[in-house]
Amino acid sequence: MPRIIIDTDPGVDDAIAILMALAAPSVEVVGCTVVGGNVSHARALRNARALLEFVGRPEIPVHRGSSRPLHGKFASARNFHSGSGLTRRLPEPSVKLPSQGAVDFLAGQLSENPGETTLVAIGPLTNLARLERQYPGSLARAASLVIMGGAVDSSGNIMPQAEFNFYCDPLAAHEVMAVGLPVTLVDLAACRQVAMSREMAFSLKSRTPLGRLALQIIQNWFKVDEQRENMLFYDQIAMAATICPDVMTTRQVSLDIEVEGPEAGVSKVTAGGGPAALADEVDAERLFTLTSQWLGWDAA
Repeated sequence: MPRIIIDTDPGVDDAIAILMALAAPSVEVVGCTVVGGNVSHARALRNARALLEFVGRPEIPVHRGSSRPLHGKFASARNFHSGSGLTRRLPEPSVKLPSQGAVDFLAGQLSENPGETTLVAIGPLTNLARLERQYPGSLARAASLVIMGGAVDSSGNIMPQAEFNFYCDPLAAHEVMAVGLPVTLVDLAACRQVAMSREMAFSLKSRTPLGRLALQIIQNWFKVDEQRENMLFYDQIAMAATICPDVMTTRQVSLDIEVEGPEAGVSKVTAGGGPAALADEVDAERLFTLTSQWLGWDAA
């Protein structure tokens, strides 16, 4: 049974990815660690807790992570995620927040379960960089590391050549990738291969509570702006690839992340055959089939 920890900044696409993990068979979500990014850290923390409680999984702990990047302040993606980060209002969470912070939680889980836990990082990489700074060698104890980030040989979505997650904390992205561990990277070039159209979003219904909530979040995202015709999949691809790696092909590369200046956050291939398995071709049909199976989606 895949055992995963989700490092997240919910976020519309984060929320759907979390629901996918909860719905997929034979997946154990050990916990969520929260970082600022898409919305403020306080809002992201609230969203993760509210989401898990709403779907009846309050036993999954949500741990407070970094509210600021290693240097400076996080950017914001409110234009995509709305001010609240979710397009569906959820009740206030009631489960008490664990006193243990994200870094200590990650270090403990990886130390106690070496080679058994996959880290799925779908926000800025600040928590993982702080983990490696405070507990060197911790990332090497993960079974695998899947990251949504970067724009390799592709245009950016916040700067001309930079992707949002890496741009939010380029130093953290640089430090995590520089560890040299095997990592699967889903970048913007991969994400632009998968989109749900407005027509598809409103043509679906769900047999399950998790699936209905996911559809509400997606449909409300379209309702916010009548000009929106397609929703690109970001974190959803990373989660699908974590659970079913054959949803995409990859190529091995070495990467470097620019840390400062006008190219901060820019991802560059420095060599082939490196430790990073960079997403190449995504099987959109298989991804939608898996997502529909997990979330109980059918044509209305």
